[in-house]
Amino acid sequence: MQTETLDSNAPAPSDKNSIAALAKMGEVWKDRAEVKNEEPEVDMMYSAEYDDFLDKLIPFHQHPRYAELNDDMRTKILSSGWIAYNEKTIDIESKIISPVCNEIIYGTLPGTRNETIRWLAAETLVDEAYHVLMVINTTRATRMQRGLMDLRLPSFELVNQIDLEAAKYSENWQKKIVRLVACICSEVFISDYLSLLSDAGDGVQPINQITTDAHRKDELAHAGIFRHLTKEIVQHLTPRELVFFAQMLPRPMRWFASQELNVWETILHELGYEHAKEVIGDIRAEAEVALFRVDFSELIDLAQETGLLDTPEGRDSFQAEGLIN
Repeated sequence: MQTETLDSNAPAPSDKNSIAALAKMGEVWKDRAEVKNEEPEVDMMYSAEYDDFLDKLIPFHQHPRYAELNDDMRTKILSSGWIAYNEKTIDIESKIISPVCNEIIYGTLPGTRNETIRWLAAETLVDEAYHVLMVINTTRATRMQRGLMDLRLPSFELVNQIDLEAAKYSENWQKKIVRLVACICSEVFISDYLSLLSDAGDGVQPINQITTDAHRKDELAHAGIFRHLTKEIVQHLTPRELVFFAQMLPRPMRWFASQELNVWETILHELGYEHAKEVIGDIRAEAEVALFRVDFSELIDLAQETGLLDTPEGRDSFQAEGLIN
Protein backbone atom coordinates (compact mmCIF):
# COMPACT_ATOMS: atom_id res chain seq x y z
CA MET A 1 0.00 0.00 0.00
CA GLN A 2 1.32 3.45 -0.94
CA THR A 3 2.21 5.59 2.06
CA GLU A 4 0.73 9.06 1.95
CA THR A 5 3.84 11.08 2.57
CA LEU A 6 5.97 13.17 0.28
CA ASP A 7 9.05 11.40 1.58
CA SER A 8 7.83 8.07 0.21
CA ASN A 9 8.56 9.05 -3.41
CA ALA A 10 6.64 5.99 -4.51
CA PRO A 11 7.40 4.93 -8.09
CA ALA A 12 5.05 5.99 -10.84
CA PRO A 13 5.36 6.25 -14.61
CA SER A 14 7.40 9.27 -15.69
CA ASP A 15 6.26 11.67 -18.40
CA LYS A 16 8.82 10.87 -21.11
CA ASN A 17 8.06 14.10 -22.96
CA SER A 18 8.69 16.19 -19.85
CA ILE A 19 11.93 14.37 -19.01
CA ALA A 20 13.16 14.79 -22.59
CA ALA A 21 12.30 18.50 -22.52
CA LEU A 22 14.10 18.92 -19.20
CA ALA A 23 17.17 17.17 -20.60
CA LYS A 24 17.29 19.62 -23.51
CA MET A 25 16.95 22.54 -21.12
CA GLY A 26 19.86 21.21 -19.10
CA GLU A 27 22.05 20.88 -22.18
CA VAL A 28 21.62 24.52 -23.24
CA TRP A 29 22.35 25.90 -19.75
CA LYS A 30 26.05 26.50 -20.45
CA ASP A 31 25.09 28.78 -23.35
CA ARG A 32 21.93 30.27 -21.82
CA ALA A 33 22.74 30.99 -18.17
CA GLU A 34 23.62 34.59 -17.40
CA VAL A 35 26.15 33.42 -14.82
CA LYS A 36 28.21 32.26 -17.80
CA ASN A 37 28.39 35.79 -19.20
CA GLU A 38 30.82 38.48 -18.10
CA GLU A 39 29.54 40.36 -15.07
CA PRO A 40 29.15 44.14 -15.60
CA GLU A 41 31.10 46.58 -13.43
CA VAL A 42 28.15 47.98 -11.51
CA ASP A 43 29.93 50.81 -9.71
CA MET A 44 31.55 52.05 -12.91
CA MET A 45 28.26 52.03 -14.86
CA TYR A 46 26.09 53.69 -12.21
CA SER A 47 24.99 57.25 -12.97
CA ALA A 48 23.09 59.46 -10.52
CA GLU A 49 21.50 61.25 -13.50
CA TYR A 50 19.01 58.43 -13.99
CA ASP A 51 16.07 57.29 -11.88
CA ASP A 52 16.62 53.90 -10.26
CA PHE A 53 13.04 52.70 -10.65
CA LEU A 54 9.79 53.44 -12.51
CA ASP A 55 7.12 55.71 -11.02
CA LYS A 56 4.37 53.31 -12.09
CA LEU A 57 5.87 50.53 -9.97
CA ILE A 58 5.39 52.57 -6.80
CA PRO A 59 2.05 51.47 -5.25
CA PHE A 60 0.99 55.05 -4.50
CA HIS A 61 2.22 56.72 -7.70
CA GLN A 62 -1.34 57.79 -8.57
CA HIS A 63 -2.02 59.28 -5.14
CA PRO A 64 -2.37 63.09 -5.26
CA ARG A 65 0.49 63.46 -2.78
CA TYR A 66 2.90 61.78 -5.19
CA ALA A 67 2.54 64.61 -7.70
CA GLU A 68 3.50 67.05 -4.92
CA LEU A 69 6.87 65.42 -4.21
CA ASN A 70 9.99 67.52 -4.63
CA ASP A 71 12.75 66.07 -6.81
CA ASP A 72 14.90 64.92 -3.90
CA MET A 73 12.13 62.99 -2.15
CA ARG A 74 10.87 61.47 -5.40
CA THR A 75 14.41 60.28 -6.23
CA LYS A 76 14.82 58.74 -2.78
CA ILE A 77 11.43 56.99 -3.02
CA LEU A 78 12.30 55.57 -6.44
CA SER A 79 15.71 54.42 -5.23
CA SER A 80 14.12 52.85 -2.16
CA GLY A 81 11.65 51.08 -4.45
CA TRP A 82 14.55 49.60 -6.38
CA ILE A 83 16.21 48.51 -3.12
CA ALA A 84 12.96 46.95 -1.85
CA TYR A 85 12.43 45.14 -5.15
CA ASN A 86 15.92 43.66 -4.94
CA GLU A 87 15.65 42.72 -1.27
CA LYS A 88 12.41 40.91 -2.08
CA THR A 89 14.15 39.17 -4.96
CA ILE A 90 16.80 37.92 -2.54
CA ASP A 91 14.04 36.53 -0.31
CA ILE A 92 12.34 34.80 -3.24
CA GLU A 93 15.56 33.24 -4.50
CA SER A 94 16.96 32.30 -1.08
CA LYS A 95 13.87 31.44 0.98
CA ILE A 96 11.43 30.11 -1.64
CA ILE A 97 13.21 28.73 -4.69
CA SER A 98 16.59 27.51 -3.42
CA PRO A 99 15.12 25.35 -0.60
CA VAL A 100 12.86 23.57 -3.13
CA CYS A 101 15.82 23.04 -5.48
CA ASN A 102 17.68 21.44 -2.58
CA GLU A 103 14.67 19.18 -1.86
CA ILE A 104 14.79 18.10 -5.51
CA ILE A 105 18.52 17.45 -5.43
CA TYR A 106 18.05 15.20 -2.39
CA GLY A 107 15.05 13.50 -4.02
CA THR A 108 12.66 14.25 -1.17
CA LEU A 109 9.86 15.48 -3.43
CA PRO A 110 7.77 12.99 -5.43
CA GLY A 111 9.11 12.16 -8.87
CA THR A 112 12.47 13.86 -8.34
CA ARG A 113 14.68 10.80 -7.99
CA ASN A 114 15.75 11.26 -11.57
CA GLU A 115 19.24 12.34 -12.60
CA THR A 116 17.96 14.72 -15.30
CA ILE A 117 15.71 16.48 -12.79
CA ARG A 118 18.50 16.69 -10.19
CA TRP A 119 20.80 18.12 -12.87
CA LEU A 120 18.26 20.82 -13.77
CA ALA A 121 17.70 21.66 -10.10
CA ALA A 122 21.44 22.09 -9.57
CA GLU A 123 21.72 24.39 -12.59
CA THR A 124 18.73 26.39 -11.36
CA LEU A 125 20.34 26.69 -7.94
CA VAL A 126 23.45 28.20 -9.54
CA ASP A 127 21.27 30.65 -11.48
CA GLU A 128 19.47 31.75 -8.33
CA ALA A 129 22.72 32.24 -6.41
CA TYR A 130 24.00 34.41 -9.25
CA HIS A 131 20.79 36.45 -9.26
CA VAL A 132 21.30 37.12 -5.55
CA LEU A 133 24.85 38.31 -6.26
CA MET A 134 23.65 40.56 -9.09
CA VAL A 135 20.97 42.26 -7.02
CA ILE A 136 23.25 42.65 -4.00
CA ASN A 137 25.76 44.42 -6.24
CA THR A 138 23.20 46.77 -7.78
CA THR A 139 21.55 47.43 -4.42
CA ARG A 140 24.88 48.27 -2.81
CA ALA A 141 25.63 50.77 -5.59
CA THR A 142 22.22 52.40 -5.18
CA ARG A 143 22.54 52.63 -1.41
CA MET A 144 25.99 54.21 -1.68
CA GLN A 145 25.12 56.67 -4.45
CA ARG A 146 21.81 57.77 -2.91
CA GLY A 147 22.85 57.93 0.74
CA LEU A 148 20.58 55.02 1.72
CA MET A 149 23.08 52.72 3.42
CA ASP A 150 21.07 52.78 6.65
CA LEU A 151 17.69 51.96 5.06
CA ARG A 152 16.39 48.82 6.75
CA LEU A 153 13.26 47.00 5.64
CA PRO A 154 10.87 44.75 7.59
CA SER A 155 10.09 41.22 6.44
CA PHE A 156 8.04 40.99 3.26
CA GLU A 157 4.39 39.96 3.35
CA LEU A 158 5.08 37.32 0.69
CA VAL A 159 7.44 35.41 2.95
CA ASN A 160 5.27 36.01 6.03
CA GLN A 161 2.24 34.51 4.29
CA ILE A 162 4.12 31.40 3.18
CA ASP A 163 5.33 30.82 6.74
CA LEU A 164 1.85 31.42 8.18
CA GLU A 165 0.24 29.04 5.68
CA ALA A 166 2.79 26.29 6.30
CA ALA A 167 2.31 26.67 10.06
CA LYS A 168 -1.40 25.82 9.72
CA TYR A 169 -0.67 22.18 8.92
CA SER A 170 0.71 19.47 11.17
CA GLU A 171 1.96 17.07 8.53
CA ASN A 172 5.42 17.56 7.05
CA TRP A 173 4.20 16.67 3.55
CA GLN A 174 1.60 19.45 3.74
CA LYS A 175 4.24 22.01 4.72
CA LYS A 176 6.39 20.85 1.81
CA ILE A 177 3.55 21.28 -0.65
CA VAL A 178 2.83 24.82 0.59
CA ARG A 179 6.46 25.76 -0.08
CA LEU A 180 6.53 23.83 -3.34
CA VAL A 181 3.50 25.62 -4.82
CA ALA A 182 4.96 28.99 -3.77
CA CYS A 183 8.10 28.07 -5.69
CA ILE A 184 6.12 26.90 -8.72
CA CYS A 185 4.06 30.10 -8.79
CA SER A 186 7.20 32.20 -8.50
CA GLU A 187 8.91 30.45 -11.39
CA VAL A 188 5.95 29.94 -13.72
CA PHE A 189 4.74 33.53 -13.76
CA ILE A 190 7.31 36.19 -14.69
CA SER A 191 7.10 39.40 -12.69
CA ASP A 192 6.05 42.38 -14.79
CA TYR A 193 8.78 44.31 -12.99
CA LEU A 194 11.43 42.42 -14.95
CA SER A 195 9.99 43.29 -18.37
CA LEU A 196 9.02 46.83 -17.44
CA LEU A 197 12.45 47.65 -16.03
CA SER A 198 14.52 45.90 -18.68
CA ASP A 199 12.55 47.67 -21.46
CA ALA A 200 12.28 51.06 -19.73
CA GLY A 201 14.50 52.93 -22.19
CA ASP A 202 16.36 56.13 -21.38
CA GLY A 203 14.44 57.01 -18.23
CA VAL A 204 15.89 54.36 -15.90
CA GLN A 205 19.39 53.58 -14.62
CA PRO A 206 21.13 51.58 -17.42
CA ILE A 207 22.82 49.10 -15.06
CA ASN A 208 19.46 48.38 -13.43
CA GLN A 209 18.03 47.58 -16.85
CA ILE A 210 20.97 45.32 -17.66
CA THR A 211 20.66 43.31 -14.46
CA THR A 212 16.88 42.92 -14.70
CA ASP A 213 17.19 41.83 -18.33
CA ALA A 214 19.77 39.20 -17.35
CA HIS A 215 17.45 38.02 -14.58
CA ARG A 216 14.47 37.98 -16.96
CA LYS A 217 16.27 35.77 -19.50
CA ASP A 218 17.07 33.14 -16.88
CA GLU A 219 13.56 33.27 -15.43
CA LEU A 220 12.03 32.63 -18.85
CA ALA A 221 14.02 29.41 -18.95
CA HIS A 222 13.03 28.55 -15.38
CA ALA A 223 9.36 28.92 -16.28
CA GLY A 224 9.68 26.08 -18.80
CA ILE A 225 11.68 23.96 -16.36
CA PHE A 226 9.10 24.25 -13.59
CA ARG A 227 6.17 23.62 -15.91
CA HIS A 228 7.63 20.23 -16.87
CA LEU A 229 8.81 19.57 -13.33
CA THR A 230 5.29 20.18 -11.99
CA LYS A 231 3.85 17.71 -14.50
CA GLU A 232 6.30 15.09 -13.27
CA ILE A 233 5.65 15.75 -9.57
CA VAL A 234 1.85 15.67 -9.99
CA GLN A 235 2.04 12.15 -11.45
CA HIS A 236 3.79 10.89 -8.33
CA LEU A 237 1.43 12.38 -5.72
CA THR A 238 -0.89 10.13 -3.74
CA PRO A 239 -4.62 10.92 -4.08
CA ARG A 240 -4.60 12.76 -0.76
CA GLU A 241 -1.52 14.77 -1.70
CA LEU A 242 -2.98 15.60 -5.12
CA VAL A 243 -6.13 17.06 -3.56
CA PHE A 244 -4.07 19.22 -1.21
CA PHE A 245 -1.76 20.28 -4.07
CA ALA A 246 -4.78 21.34 -6.17
CA GLN A 247 -6.19 23.32 -3.24
CA MET A 248 -2.88 25.07 -2.59
CA LEU A 249 -1.58 25.79 -6.10
CA PRO A 250 -3.41 29.10 -6.80
CA ARG A 251 -3.10 30.48 -3.27
CA PRO A 252 0.41 32.00 -3.57
CA MET A 253 -0.71 34.31 -6.38
CA ARG A 254 -2.39 36.56 -3.81
CA TRP A 255 0.77 36.56 -1.72
CA PHE A 256 2.82 37.60 -4.75
CA ALA A 257 0.24 40.30 -5.52
CA SER A 258 0.73 41.99 -2.13
CA GLN A 259 1.66 45.65 -2.50
CA GLU A 260 3.94 45.24 0.54
CA LEU A 261 2.47 48.32 2.20
CA ASN A 262 4.12 47.57 5.55
CA VAL A 263 7.47 47.74 3.79
CA TRP A 264 6.51 50.97 2.07
CA GLU A 265 5.27 52.52 5.28
CA THR A 266 8.65 51.77 6.87
CA ILE A 267 10.46 53.25 3.87
CA LEU A 268 8.48 56.48 3.93
CA HIS A 269 8.97 56.91 7.67
CA GLU A 270 12.72 56.30 7.36
CA LEU A 271 12.91 58.86 4.55
CA GLY A 272 11.15 61.37 6.79
CA TYR A 273 8.17 61.77 4.48
CA GLU A 274 5.55 63.70 6.42
CA HIS A 275 2.48 62.26 4.65
CA ALA A 276 3.45 58.59 5.03
CA LYS A 277 0.50 57.61 7.25
CA GLU A 278 -2.03 59.34 5.00
CA VAL A 279 -0.72 57.93 1.74
CA ILE A 280 -0.30 54.34 2.94
CA GLY A 281 -3.66 54.45 4.73
CA ASP A 282 -5.41 55.53 1.54
CA ILE A 283 -3.75 52.80 -0.56
CA ARG A 284 -4.40 50.16 2.09
CA ALA A 285 -8.10 51.04 2.08
CA GLU A 286 -8.14 50.76 -1.70
CA ALA A 287 -6.19 47.53 -2.33
CA GLU A 288 -3.65 45.81 -0.10
CA VAL A 289 -3.48 42.98 -2.62
CA ALA A 290 -3.31 44.06 -6.28
CA LEU A 291 -4.21 40.84 -8.06
CA PHE A 292 -5.10 42.87 -11.13
CA ARG A 293 -1.41 43.70 -11.56
CA VAL A 294 -0.32 40.06 -11.78
CA ASP A 295 -0.45 37.96 -14.95
CA PHE A 296 -1.45 34.51 -13.69
CA SER A 297 -2.46 33.11 -17.09
CA GLU A 298 0.56 30.76 -17.18
CA LEU A 299 -0.49 29.22 -13.88
CA ILE A 300 -4.00 28.61 -15.23
CA ASP A 301 -2.48 26.99 -18.32
CA LEU A 302 -0.34 24.75 -16.12
CA ALA A 303 -3.36 23.73 -14.03
CA GLN A 304 -5.18 22.81 -17.23
CA GLU A 305 -2.23 20.86 -18.65
CA THR A 306 -1.87 18.82 -15.46
CA GLY A 307 -5.60 18.14 -15.26
CA LEU A 308 -5.95 19.96 -11.93
CA LEU A 309 -8.72 22.21 -13.28
CA ASP A 310 -10.66 19.07 -14.17
CA THR A 311 -10.92 18.20 -10.48
CA PRO A 312 -13.52 19.74 -8.13
CA GLU A 313 -10.76 20.81 -5.73
CA GLY A 314 -8.77 22.49 -8.50
CA ARG A 315 -11.72 24.39 -9.95
CA ASP A 316 -12.96 25.46 -6.52
CA SER A 317 -9.55 26.68 -5.39
CA PHE A 318 -8.85 28.71 -8.54
CA GLN A 319 -12.33 30.25 -8.29
CA ALA A 320 -11.95 31.00 -4.58
CA GLU A 321 -8.69 32.88 -5.26
CA GLY A 322 -10.29 34.88 -8.07
CA LEU A 323 -8.12 33.43 -10.83
CA ILE A 324 -11.02 31.98 -12.83
CA ASN A 325 -14.76 32.67 -12.92
